[in-house]
Amino acid sequence: MENYSLKRLSLSDFNEMRNNDENKYELIDGIVLMSPRPNIKHQEVMGNLYLEIGNFLKGKNCKIFTEIEVQFEDNVLIPDISVICGIENTEIQRYKKAPEIVIEILSPSSRYTDSFTKLYKYELFGVKEYWIANPDLETINIYNFENKTNKEYTKSIKLISDIFNKLEINLCDIFK
Repeated sequence: MENYSLKRLSLSDFNEMRNNDENKYELIDGIVLMSPRPNIKHQEVMGNLYLEIGNFLKGKNCKIFTEIEVQFEDNVLIPDISVICGIENTEIQRYKKAPEIVIEILSPSSRYTDSFTKLYKYELFGVKEYWIANPDLETINIYNFENKTNKEYTKSIKLISDIFNKLEINLCDIFK
């Protein structure tokens, strides 16, 4: 279950926090969210998406990352997967621009935050596509913020990214 701080923190206070556990800590509008490590199904879906997209990106000027810290203004988010093009310095701890694609895999504890709070934040921050993968329903919703469109993909419909129009994914390869 996601836990929230009762006290609002500044970005500076958040940066000074010391976390010696395996949890993920994010800062959204001054509120610290703590999420436990994901379950095996979540990790399986994340790994399958990483492999499919990573293979597509070979030889391109874009990279795929899992759980990279992304900072927008005073918010620090940790998407499950990010696709970033033109990144030159990979020695940094936190990326401070909008990724082209951000993917969150729903967990029971993160469903609301991923479906509403992060949807809104990622659009404000300039992310081009936001994918929400639902392992229970075996669907992926793609919100294309540039075109103001939303499309749900199921196992019977091949996923096609508007950002990378040749990126096609059969969801049978994701939800095995």
